[in-house]
Amino acid sequence: MSEVDLPRLELPHALRARLRAYRRRVWSVKLTECGLGALCGLLAGFLLLFAFDRLWDTPASLRWAMLAAIAAGFALLPVALYRWVWRRRHDAELARLVARRRPRIGDRLLGVIELVASRAEQERSRALCSAAIRQVADEAEGWNLAEALPPARRRLFGGLAAGGAASALVLYVFAAGAAHNAWARLLTPWRDVPRFTFVAVEPLAARIIVAHGEPFAVTARLRGESRWRPARGSARLGGQRPVEASIGDERYEFALPPAIDEATLEVSIGDWRQSVRIEPVQRPELTAVSAEVTLPAYLERTGTIRRDVRGGAIGLVAGSRAAFAAVANRPLRAAWVDGEARPPAGATILCAPIDAAEDRTLSIRWEDENGLSGREPFEIRVSRREDEAPAVSCEGLAQGKVLLDSDQLLFQVAARDDFGVRRVGIEWQRISDAPAPEPSAGGERILAAGGPERESFDVTGTFCPRALGIEPQPLSVRVFAEDYFPGRARVYTFPIVLYVLDAEQHALWITAELDKWHRQALEVRDRELELFETNKQLRGLEPSELDRPDTRKRIAAQSEAERANARRLSQLAAQGSELLRQAARNSEFGVGHLERWAEMLQALKEIAERRMPEVASSLAAASKAPPAGAGAQATSSGKASDAQASNAETPPSGKQPETGSTASMPGGAQAQAAAPGANSPPAPAPAGKPAGDSEQIEGLTPPRGGGSFPVTAVSGEPGAGEDSGACPAVERLTRAVEEQEALLAEFAKLNEELGRILARLEGSTFVRRLQAAARDQYEIGGGIIALVEDAFGTGPRARPEAVSDSVEALSARELECCKRATSIVDDMEAYLERRRLPLVRAVVDEMRAKDVLGGLRQIAADLPSEAGLSIAYTEFWSDAFERWARGLVEAASGGA
Repeated sequence: MSEVDLPRLELPHALRARLRAYRRRVWSVKLTECGLGALCGLLAGFLLLFAFDRLWDTPASLRWAMLAAIAAGFALLPVALYRWVWRRRHDAELARLVARRRPRIGDRLLGVIELVASRAEQERSRALCSAAIRQVADEAEGWNLAEALPPARRRLFGGLAAGGAASALVLYVFAAGAAHNAWARLLTPWRDVPRFTFVAVEPLAARIIVAHGEPFAVTARLRGESRWRPARGSARLGGQRPVEASIGDERYEFALPPAIDEATLEVSIGDWRQSVRIEPVQRPELTAVSAEVTLPAYLERTGTIRRDVRGGAIGLVAGSRAAFAAVANRPLRAAWVDGEARPPAGATILCAPIDAAEDRTLSIRWEDENGLSGREPFEIRVSRREDEAPAVSCEGLAQGKVLLDSDQLLFQVAARDDFGVRRVGIEWQRISDAPAPEPSAGGERILAAGGPERESFDVTGTFCPRALGIEPQPLSVRVFAEDYFPGRARVYTFPIVLYVLDAEQHALWITAELDKWHRQALEVRDRELELFETNKQLRGLEPSELDRPDTRKRIAAQSEAERANARRLSQLAAQGSELLRQAARNSEFGVGHLERWAEMLQALKEIAERRMPEVASSLAAASKAPPAGAGAQATSSGKASDAQASNAETPPSGKQPETGSTASMPGGAQAQAAAPGANSPPAPAPAGKPAGDSEQIEGLTPPRGGGSFPVTAVSGEPGAGEDSGACPAVERLTRAVEEQEALLAEFAKLNEELGRILARLEGSTFVRRLQAAARDQYEIGGGIIALVEDAFGTGPRARPEAVSDSVEALSARELECCKRATSIVDDMEAYLERRRLPLVRAVVDEMRAKDVLGGLRQIAADLPSEAGLSIAYTEFWSDAFERWARGLVEAASGGA
């Protein structure tokens, strides 16, 4: 048999068996190692998740990662099968594996295995190959292939797996719920399995809204099944310090600091953890609080009144009813009024209506949809008050005002009431004790009607005595207002006394006032004379004395006194203008008298506003003039200062100075030649013409249109004022004295003319008074004639009561006429002492000779018993008074 046909060599059975045993050992070790490793990963994931869950709520991402790692561990089992089983199934792979740990043995085994597999080597030398195989097989008897096993961590993994399994078993024994929860959370991370904690706490809301900028509290409550009740818990808001709380009543109260911005609150109690989002929100506030008030029926108002009650207080009139409504700045979920729940309508809280029976306080609390309440309850103080009386005021009714019965007096009335003014009017009452017709004893007039809604209004009222049928007499006038309160009396203003006069009485009053005004003007004139005398004394002093400080002070004082006197005269001129305006309304005054009066007032105004300030300016310049002998420079400086002083002392009229006008230069030689002295007697009137009949006041300087400080030349030779040796103070004093002397002369002419006008006005008043007395006697006689049929031939006791009352009234009126006649006689005697006029003397003498006063008294005494005889006497005295009035007409002429 050839070698080609011989069978292929094989490994010895013993060697093959050893290799198969080695392969099984490799499979067992490596597969066990891989399985234990995967089991360790699973147990490690469980234990780690169990531990993590005790510290915090392990996030799902981490649980996914742990599950992925465990799955990766178990995924290594197929790899191990492929690597250690599939790839190690042939003898050559086993020999190579042995060569890693035992290279010599492994190489010999690999060589033998290759000889067995190589037919070419066997054909070349079968015997040699067989000898080599036997030799290796023999040597293999002494080999320990276990030493050639690959490195294995089976014991380590086994120990770890045993420890992990024991730990898991212990956890199942003592915390089965936690262990089961950990397995569920580990193996199913896609499920939302709640973390098991030994501390069982009721879950907090994921989002808590708290009051902005205020401390707040968070309460964590333990559940009944909680296995652990730690003594303390902690909470951390954002990056702030943790806040701890002790357990009490199965809960933890965490008092946290104010929050302004959104932050996360980390709450930790034992192994329980939770993160809460804290959102600070402003507390709900009331933006509007109003009341719908229904007023009592007597106020005649329909509907309701809306009142703003944000101030927390409201006064309700007795008998009214109010319903309150409060509006918050966001929707509410609960509200309480005085502790009673009132379901809100969105952001509105509606309160039950209340009656204004007594004072009370409403307390309103509210809570919004976030659970936030108001900072404090809103309280409404409801006070019951009575309907107040109206208030009324009046402007334009001056106390003690004198007016003609034909005048129309305008005045303003302002009325106010809390619930509507009903009407406003004026009321008057006679305050004189003198008898007067019954219709004029008192009366009233409605000025304006109000309304329930008119709580305030202004009205312009008019008061015309003649239109209202009021006789001339003193009146007490009041304005009144009424409201709607039942039975309430009128509310009046303070009584105003008005003197209503007829034309004759008004003329008498104007004349008396003008006489007072004239006396005040004379006082101004006398004061001006005093100043004039002092100025003349100062001018007579030596220049050295004028330069003394005390003298200069006296000159300055004179200047101020001159200005004060000018102001007083200006005020008198204004008062005279007012009297003129009053007189112009009375037709009893002659037009000629009023025109002359206006001319004099204009002249007085000219003196007060221009002439007297010029004197004061000259005196002021004299007080500031440079000393005498200061040289030419001082003289020129004095002139400059004089000009400056003149410009600085502009008269009150504000007129600009006129230069170069000789007509406006009072004083000086020309003024002294043209004007008489202040004390010179008035020039007599031409024969056959009463004094003052001319329309132009003689010697009276007409008013000048331009008000300027005159440039007055000092008497003397030309150029004397420029002499370097002249005294500037003397020059200015001389100018002031000359100006003052000129205005005093003009003042004297005005006074003379004013005296003539007053005399004629006073004479005309006597005519009117005598005529009024004649009318009174005529009216009394007429009244007696009307009673003759019932009173003639009967005694006072036999007459009817009405007739006796009328007779007594006529007798009382006669006594009043006697009093007025006495006043007329006394005034005429006083007038006669001032104005010795023969016509007036004749009338007075005749009145005294006829004993007019005794006759009138006799009529008053005899009238009740001698009615018929009294008629003749009243007619006699009526004719006498009329005749005496005609006798005085000439004394009052000139003003018609």
